[in-house]
Amino acid sequence: MTDILGHRLKIGTLVPSTNSSVEPEYARMLIDGVTHMSARIAVPNVSFRGDDDVREIVEGTQPDLLPSLARVRACNPDRIIMGMAVPCFWGGRAGCDAMRTKLEENAGVPVTLPPDAIAQALAALGVRRIGVVSPYLPLADKHVEQWFAESGIDVAAIYGLRAKTEDSVIDITPEQLRDGFDRVDDDSVEALVHVGTSIAMARLVEDFETQYSKPVVSVNVANLWATLRNAGLNDQINGYGRLMSDH
Repeated sequence: MTDILGHRLKIGTLVPSTNSSVEPEYARMLIDGVTHMSARIAVPNVSFRGDDDVREIVEGTQPDLLPSLARVRACNPDRIIMGMAVPCFWGGRAGCDAMRTKLEENAGVPVTLPPDAIAQALAALGVRRIGVVSPYLPLADKHVEQWFAESGIDVAAIYGLRAKTEDSVIDITPEQLRDGFDRVDDDSVEALVHVGTSIAMARLVEDFETQYSKPVVSVNVANLWATLRNAGLNDQINGYGRLMSDH
């Protein structure tokens, strides 16, 4: 036992400047000996009216991506989490692989991307067919569906909640999420998945799993879970669904 903070693992996360969900969600789920630090990526707070606005937020991530990585690297994290999902789904597997390579080459430590974390979670749960809820417009959902298809994961349906602005995703309610899951669920769906790191859903996962009688994978839970497991930390954390408590 040691009193040194982060003696088991130090995690650095890249968080969009508009995101107010990732940091408090990780703070709730962290275990003794693990610490979390973040750097904010300056992104435009666009209004989402159509495809051009979706492209703007993806392209707007790039100028401050590596500078923000440099800022969080200053505290010497053992691993990095990319706390923004849509740029990692963009372009399917090829785009995701390019993002991972870019970040890891500049980080010098392993980087967890949301698509990879979700796929790892689904593999641990033994799931191949999913229903997906996002905060996105249809163009972004197409890239999400493309990534899953190219990864051998069958998307039965995807439903975007169409947030009005980048910073309003946090305002998506449990009722909206439940309506979305109702739309994408059927007897063939083995798990329900939420993408979009600004949606604070970790605290709702257990209730949704009870309601739908199947696993529910929330992106922030999957990101942290995969990072812990890939670092060799197998602590089970209760209160955030079967992924954290059983795998």
